Amino acid sequence: MTLDPTSTTPSLHLIAALVTPFTPTGTVDAGSLSRLLDYLAEAGVTEYFLAGSTGESPLLDEAERLALVSHARAAAPRARLYAGITGTGHRQAIRLARQVAEAGADVVVLMSPYFIALSQEQLVDYCVRVADESPRPLTVYHHLRMPTPFLPETVAKLASHPNIAGIKDTSGGDHDRCAEIRAATAGRDFRFYQGVEKLTLSSLAAGADGCVLAQACIAPRLFRALFDAWHAGDHAQATRLQDRVTTLWSIFLQPEVRQSFLHFLLTLKRPLVQRGVIDRADFALPGVTFDPAYESLIDTFMREHPDLAPTAATPGRSSPANS
Repeated sequence: MTLDPTSTTPSLHLIAALVTPFTPTGTVDAGSLSRLLDYLAEAGVTEYFLAGSTGESPLLDEAERLALVSHARAAAPRARLYAGITGTGHRQAIRLARQVAEAGADVVVLMSPYFIALSQEQLVDYCVRVADESPRPLTVYHHLRMPTPFLPETVAKLASHPNIAGIKDTSGGDHDRCAEIRAATAGRDFRFYQGVEKLTLSSLAAGADGCVLAQACIAPRLFRALFDAWHAGDHAQATRLQDRVTTLWSIFLQPEVRQSFLHFLLTLKRPLVQRGVIDRADFALPGVTFDPAYESLIDTFMREHPDLAPTAATPGRSSPANS
């Protein structure tokens, strides 16, 4: 059977924000990426966000981003691929939009520029400039780590652009932003995607079109079940599953994660390595090491919550969705 990302929840999108696997020499690990996509597709997750913050996009050069998209398209020809194109300015973003589109991306995803702060009017102009030149629909990306936020009134202006299709919102706040943006963009063909695991259910209830979630990499069946329960109208089951999601999300509250983004990434990559989904917990930065006590903390958390841990990869199996 071919898995369709909209077959069980026609109006909702469950998008995994992918980690980027690396080889010992620091190149993109195509084999591990293929196994990760198979693992996700077998669990019913067939929409993927590449080269986002979870994918270490600020540390990837253009060739590495293209390699990610090309490898993913080859491994999952029927999947829906979202590719990050954020960089140091509009020229790089436009160049990346064209390149990843040629490599197989279906949607391009744009944050505000790195480092510099813009006014909201300047942010609109920046996004419009990129959207005008992009060969694929553009989704903007609000993230609390960026210097310029996307305010609801700014999102409403961008929603009128024919090539700006939605927003991924990772504010770290509450679900009120979802309701505010949905109200501001009412009547437009514009999608709101939540990016914070603990807000998954509250955002769906507030009218989100889906979620882009890093922890879907390690617990895809949990998130798939939550989406399916919500779509089926089983709100009691959806609430129970959200409680499990909130437990999984709690590992991000560790002080090490608040201090270092690479500790956040380790909470995703280490469980995938231990279950044979990817080969190594390496990063775009070379020579990264961690305190064994923190690695042990991750291992203990996963042992204590086995229903939240990744299931073992199936050697040699290829999902129908990725064939």
